[in-house]
Amino acid sequence: MKIAFFTNAFPMMSEAFIANSAAALVEAGHSVDLYGIGNVDATGLSVPEVEPLHLEQSTTNIRWPGKRADRWLSLPGALKDLVSRHGAGSLFQLRPDVYRRTFMDLSAIYQAAQLPAEGDYDIIHCQFAPLAEHVIKHRRAGFLSGRLVVNFRGYDISELVTAHGEHLYDHIWPEADAFIANSEYFCQRAIAIGCPEDRLSVVGSGMRLESFPFQPISEASNSDIRFLMVGRLIERKGFHIALAALARYARASGRGVLVDIVGDGPMRAELEQLARDCGLGEAVTFHGAQSHKAIADFIRKCDVFIAPSMTCAKGSQDGPVNTLKEAMAIGRPVVGTRHGGISELVIDGETGLLCKEGDVDALEQAIHRILDMQADWPRMLSTARKVVENTYALSRTTDDLIGVYNSILTPPASTPGDSTGLSKEAA
Repeated sequence: MKIAFFTNAFPMMSEAFIANSAAALVEAGHSVDLYGIGNVDATGLSVPEVEPLHLEQSTTNIRWPGKRADRWLSLPGALKDLVSRHGAGSLFQLRPDVYRRTFMDLSAIYQAAQLPAEGDYDIIHCQFAPLAEHVIKHRRAGFLSGRLVVNFRGYDISELVTAHGEHLYDHIWPEADAFIANSEYFCQRAIAIGCPEDRLSVVGSGMRLESFPFQPISEASNSDIRFLMVGRLIERKGFHIALAALARYARASGRGVLVDIVGDGPMRAELEQLARDCGLGEAVTFHGAQSHKAIADFIRKCDVFIAPSMTCAKGSQDGPVNTLKEAMAIGRPVVGTRHGGISELVIDGETGLLCKEGDVDALEQAIHRILDMQADWPRMLSTARKVVENTYALSRTTDDLIGVYNSILTPPASTPGDSTGLSKEAA
């Protein structure tokens, strides 16, 4: 199959699942082109295992000026590039009635000018739902062709729906050939806002288990207990809740704690101050963003992994947290919250512990509980590894993804997207 991935930018340090998926498809004999159309900078590749495939050679990160005035100033050059790549007739493909909003802000012109001259694909896969608006319009205009798959991964089916309403994706439902959610939780949320259930599948974000060999811990350290949290430093990750809970645990238990936080983001200064204010101080180390290899090393050094995700004020939610999968794969006890897709991964008392999200007291009690259960760790960690192997092994998720692709390559009697014109919601 000839496949196009559309994402915000590629590669992104926090989106190893996209690099892994593209690489697995290439290794299975398919071709994959990657397009970044979010007008943001790529932050780097966090999966060294895919470097030999040189995905950068099939990657195009499309950029355009951020300010409207600059877009107008650079427009002659963009039009020249458009004609050079697609021919003079492409000027007539850029129809205002097709592109509407993105024609008026000129972004459609810059995108089309950087799309390939041969934009024919078997599968066009939008890795995040908001990108489908652009792809649908380019497909309408004739710059792209292929069966359209739209993924729901988290913020696109939680925060954006909260902000813009349940009809946000009404224009996508009749256009896409298939939809994918990365968890059953987000699958049900998509159905609730109108996603056609007969075209919706659940395909998890796969992981390279060979990069996370099972090395289970038998008991916690006799000295300071080392906790680990990994993720963007944003409200949704709940690290502020965890720091408060860990401080309470340290006072109540009399045990020394060490806390490693891997990741970066807008809350870093606030979290650093919180660590000092709650008495943890130098016991907390902020390591910034790290590669997958480095994250695996951090997991191996920790006694307990915490994933305290919570619904943020804007409504954003997490699916099954990828670094939580990695901790379970390696063999570390985990504490998560009853939030989003986490409870599909962590079964309370079986593969880890769960507690109420956004609740300092509940998380503190879960930390006490996980450390009181050390006799059960061998059983719990073995069960957790099996869950990850059976559900999230990259070979399994790649087979599932190819199954979705194959299911739409035989045209049905009536193909989504055959009608002319875009619905008004796409403007």
